[in-house]
Amino acid sequence: MSELFVEAGRDWIAERRAVGRTISVSTEKAYRADLATWARYLEAQIGTQPTVEDLSGTTIKASLAEMNNAGLSPATRRRLLTTLRGLCRYLVLESRLSADPTAPIQAPRAPSRLPVAFTDGQISDLLTTAQTEDPQARPPAPLLDTAIVLILAAGGLRASEAADLKLNDYRQGDDPSLRVLGKGRKTRVVPLDAGVAEQIDAYLTWRAERVTADVDAGPLLIRPDGRPHTRDTISYRVNRLYVRSGIAKPEGEAAHALRHTYALSMVDLGVPISEVQQLLGHESIATTGIYLKASASHLRAAAAAPSAARLLASKPAPPREA
Repeated sequence: MSELFVEAGRDWIAERRAVGRTISVSTEKAYRADLATWARYLEAQIGTQPTVEDLSGTTIKASLAEMNNAGLSPATRRRLLTTLRGLCRYLVLESRLSADPTAPIQAPRAPSRLPVAFTDGQISDLLTTAQTEDPQARPPAPLLDTAIVLILAAGGLRASEAADLKLNDYRQGDDPSLRVLGKGRKTRVVPLDAGVAEQIDAYLTWRAERVTADVDAGPLLIRPDGRPHTRDTISYRVNRLYVRSGIAKPEGEAAHALRHTYALSMVDLGVPISEVQQLLGHESIATTGIYLKASASHLRAAAAAPSAARLLASKPAPPREA
């Protein structure tokens, strides 16, 4: 009997843990979601539950085409193909697949675009909205919304990292900071402004009223009912703030635009790119380097803004002296 695709996927994820290649809970969750998506599209192609033997180049390409027709972005299809490549390579090494059917398949090309960041005015509007009770929320939680915006925009955290924060990861006092567990299980310390820490302290008072038997290892960010936040619930609250403040939702993950804003502000302030890399938790400095390009683009736009520049552009050049 042929091996089911879903069972092979479970084995692959288990093998990654067993050989010491530690993966975070959020990464494992993402792998499972990607493999479930593949199982759904493969089944649509063959009409039954897919098996390992069904992993052919033809079937995979047809599934990718259907993903495109369904409106999945190039970035999403690239990620899905990367996950499937990992599974197929594992199956080849285990002699459960004779060859890697994904090897000749080119990944969808993601459109080249610079990170989107918000202006100071937009961040101010977002904070003002967060500090105002949401009339549709049951119950409203302005202190929570404010803490989320500040942790993302003034700490540069990913939404998943914010969800994973524990109570004892927040350091109060003269040098407030957050201890962040990022990708690859790597820990970094992000310093916080005193004003930001003051707002988080106010949130902690709200939090204490909702958590009766608390421990330092409990989640820092909780929902109004006391349950911990997830990446998705944080993104939902941020999206809700965009709607309420009239700010257009940026393309891609909404909460990530606040991280982009943090990174660009660091670059614009002249913080060395190597330090920005550490603050963001990037494994490669090449990933951080895109903010240098984005910052230069912002500066060029700013240089064209003064009235003198516009006046010069609208007038003919003066004649040169003989």
